Amino acid sequence: MLRISLAVFLGFVLSGCARDSEADLRARLDGWFRLGETLYFKSTRQCTAASFRLTNIEPFPVFVVQRNMDAAVAAFRKGPVAAIRMPRFSPHDVADAMLLQGDGAFGKEALRAAARSYPCLEGSLNDSYMHVALMRRGALLAFDRESEGLMVLDPVQERLFYVAGAI
Repeated sequence: MLRISLAVFLGFVLSGCARDSEADLRARLDGWFRLGETLYFKSTRQCTAASFRLTNIEPFPVFVVQRNMDAAVAAFRKGPVAAIRMPRFSPHDVADAMLLQGDGAFGKEALRAAARSYPCLEGSLNDSYMHVALMRRGALLAFDRESEGLMVLDPVQERLFYVAGAI
């Protein structure tokens, strides 16, 4: 009985060490994207990284995707979520260019989230898949201020990547 109690206690303690739970993250993203199966999920106190198969590559209409950088900067200033998709540019290109738009906040936050999440990606196959998505022209780039999470939707892989890291 002591062994079972100890195992239950350790389960509660260790689950409290994660930044996010898979269920909570799915619940947050389900309002914006048509998620299928979870392909990767890792969360520690410092970071979260996840990828999900998409059942449809278009976000729900409530998730407004901007088509130019000025509109994305304005959306970033106004609301909790900003997204941009430009057919001729990759999310990497867009993030770099966003550093020079306005005060550069959108680009800085996107790069910060990616850098802070690296420990949750390092050594995983998901790291390679996300790198491909970041370099894919026409992939969607989004930032959620509330969770400080970066999202990349790769329409070719039909995957949504989410990464976030602690301050």
